[in-house]
Amino acid sequence: MTLRRLTQQDAPALRALWSEGLRQMPAAFLLTEEELLAIPDERFAANIDGALHIGTFSDDKLLGFVIARRGGVARLRHTADIGPLYVSMTAQGRGLGRALMQAALDTLTGQGLKQVELTVDEANTAAVGLYKDLGFTSFGRRPRSVIVNGIDRTDLLMIRALDGAELFAGA
Repeated sequence: MTLRRLTQQDAPALRALWSEGLRQMPAAFLLTEEELLAIPDERFAANIDGALHIGTFSDDKLLGFVIARRGGVARLRHTADIGPLYVSMTAQGRGLGRALMQAALDTLTGQGLKQVELTVDEANTAAVGLYKDLGFTSFGRRPRSVIVNGIDRTDLLMIRALDGAELFAGA
């Protein structure tokens, strides 16, 4: 397995794998497959340069990815939002999701960020467990954060300090 930052040349493979994820686990993503596929190719590829995209490969085949977006305005530049994270159904159970998340955390720490946040469907117990194992703490719930196929879904809000700070001291 090889982990590396994705480039615009990886856009077709990324879109295909993301589409697979949307078909397999629609509640794990904000976009629908129709919304993903409606993004023009040029814009989709350009977005890769606008955020951290890391992929894991086997024999040049993309098996998983994670995306992290740094805060855009000056007062949020110390933070990043992570997601989505997806590993192909055929490659799950090999630690690839953990490796992708750790690579993203290491990269963001190296860039001097102080904290990262993510949202995860509270019913996605495997992902919630992974994030807790990686040091994320739940700090809230967002009821009806999305509606997938007519069903209300609730997200957990999770956070992790990258600089060793105690985020909930005295709480």
